[in-house]
Amino acid sequence: MIDQTETAPLSPPRYPMTLATLSREAETAFAFALEAEDCTTAARFMRIRAIEEARFEGVIKPWQKTGWELSGRLSAITVQDCVVTLAPVTQYIEEDVTRRFLPETEMEAASEISIDADQDEDGPEPIGAEIDLAAVMLESLALALDPYPRADGAALETSVFAAPGVKPMTDEDARPFAKLAALKSKLTGED
Repeated sequence: MIDQTETAPLSPPRYPMTLATLSREAETAFAFALEAEDCTTAARFMRIRAIEEARFEGVIKPWQKTGWELSGRLSAITVQDCVVTLAPVTQYIEEDVTRRFLPETEMEAASEISIDADQDEDGPEPIGAEIDLAAVMLESLALALDPYPRADGAALETSVFAAPGVKPMTDEDARPFAKLAALKSKLTGED
């Protein structure tokens, strides 16, 4: 029997903020934390061992004539598999998040908006009628994860394999001048 939870497509949690409800005169604050079930679903969606907790808070304020700017703080505790031992590795994440959004109809004009190179921005993102705060949070979390988590003391050991009776080739043997150095050592009598 096939476990449907493993084969069914995963839908990440959603936390939509409808733009029509936001003020064009002031900023709108938001704050939410993923429930335990949403943490489990998000971890499976991101293909990591666990998200123990995740919180996102900040403000959305008007930007340009019709756009929006989101500024927030992501706090999370994640658990990933060590790339060497597969042991659990816990990571505490605190990230500042800034995103700018423009209606899809105005994205072509967005290429003319000057971007401060010091801010390291990608430019505004297109939006429809809402901003999905959970999607922004999970994207920021995915970018903040350690791509090669290692447990304390985990180190790769050197492994050398060869057929029986054959001298295994090492990394040193594969270096371009290793054989010349060995030949020079033989000819000069150096060890």
